[in-house]
Amino acid sequence: MDDSLPSPGEPRREDQHRTPSPSTLLPKTQPSGFYGKHRLAAAISNLQNQINYLQEELDQLEEIGEASIVCKELISSVESIPDPLLPLSKGPTNINWDRWFKGAQNSRKRWI
Repeated sequence: MDDSLPSPGEPRREDQHRTPSPSTLLPKTQPSGFYGKHRLAAAISNLQNQINYLQEELDQLEEIGEASIVCKELISSVESIPDPLLPLSKGPTNINWDRWFKGAQNSRKRWI
């Protein structure tokens, strides 16, 4: 046999002396396809929308006055308008209505 030809399991001499390139040291990854790029673009777009939304909220918060001033204005406006469901008089207008809400005063007036 000729010593110049390497056997099938033995590396060639030129491979032994060559330094590996940086691209061969990196792990091989599959090229990202259209769907991978689309998912990344959608995720970036979603994050950008969230950033814009939060920025708008921060801008609105900077424009709002102090909470105590706003609360005082709200309380004064609510107290100035009478509630339509509450009666204006302090006592019952019709005394007969009062008996429906008090309940039975003695056991003889019960139906059973």
